[in-house]
Amino acid sequence: MKGMKNRITCLMAALSMVFGVVLGASSAFAAEAVVKILAPWQARGEVYKVAPNKVKVVAIIDGIMYVDKGDKSMDAAVFMCPGVEYINLDNDQATLDADCVISGGDDKVAYATLKASGKVGALEGDFTIIGGEKKWKGMKGAGKVSIRTALGSTAKNAKTGEVLNAAAGLAVWPGLTVTLPGK
Repeated sequence: MKGMKNRITCLMAALSMVFGVVLGASSAFAAEAVVKILAPWQARGEVYKVAPNKVKVVAIIDGIMYVDKGDKSMDAAVFMCPGVEYINLDNDQATLDADCVISGGDDKVAYATLKASGKVGALEGDFTIIGGEKKWKGMKGAGKVSIRTALGSTAKNAKTGEVLNAAAGLAVWPGLTVTLPGK
């Protein structure tokens, strides 16, 4: 639990820096930016067989977002998205549905959804910032995302029978549009 709290604290600080710099949070008018993001990620979770040819992976995905604002500068952020992936064992098709929290501390909170599908290890989808609270109230944004898995492993706990899954890879947002309303 302490590790999770430290990750959330890092998430808040890093995302505050990224979205504050990218969007100019004190502007009197709505600020819009289109950014490119590369994000190495890792995931850990549990695998459940839910049908003869289908498994459900319940996982937490997190990592570092490297944000290129297009002005020869780069910022970094930490992200965390709990989600569910369904995998068809017959044809390796997969769907991912995750919710993401973007936080810049107690006074800056935003929420996003991630929906993707494709072959196991190569998913394409949509990332949508669905709103915010406090200083980020009214935040919105959207863009396509590509998710690639480079490494994956599955292990079974001999005592409990629980199947654990770990994976790592790269997510790419080629053009995420983010808007923060002015005050």
